[in-house]
Amino acid sequence: MTTLPGQRYDEYGFVVAAKGPRPEVHRGATILMIGGAGFVVGAFLPWYQAGSLRLTGMDTFINNDGTDFVKPGVIWIVLGAILLALGAVSFFAARHLAVAVAAVVVAVVGVFASLIGVGVAKSQHDNTGGVGDAGPGAFVGIIAILVALAGSVHILSKRRR
Repeated sequence: MTTLPGQRYDEYGFVVAAKGPRPEVHRGATILMIGGAGFVVGAFLPWYQAGSLRLTGMDTFINNDGTDFVKPGVIWIVLGAILLALGAVSFFAARHLAVAVAAVVVAVVGVFASLIGVGVAKSQHDNTGGVGDAGPGAFVGIIAILVALAGSVHILSKRRR
């Protein structure tokens, strides 16, 4: 039996086919990075608007129990930066499974954290006598994190065939 250099054989002498190249996940990684960046941007957009008063995620909101909720947008910035970094790693790295699983977990946590924007706007609305409404930043954050979740699921769905 002739063996070729670089060929692998199983225990019965049959040639074992080499694994194919890893699939490209540039599209999913780009979607993930756009969602992460959008989540960061949403922290700086108005979450609550009442006339000339505009509160962003970096301001202080009044809770229903009378305490202050200081800078809730920091959570969005941290999660968005993590998603942006995971998207960049996924775009350039060869190992996608671990990064994709981490991105899905962070994005799911981000989905729950994105509800903070609407929650603090409603709390501010209730504690200011029913004036004002949720601003666009609260909704941009929700949309951005859903985009990031879609990108992370897209990366996770790509596998070697």
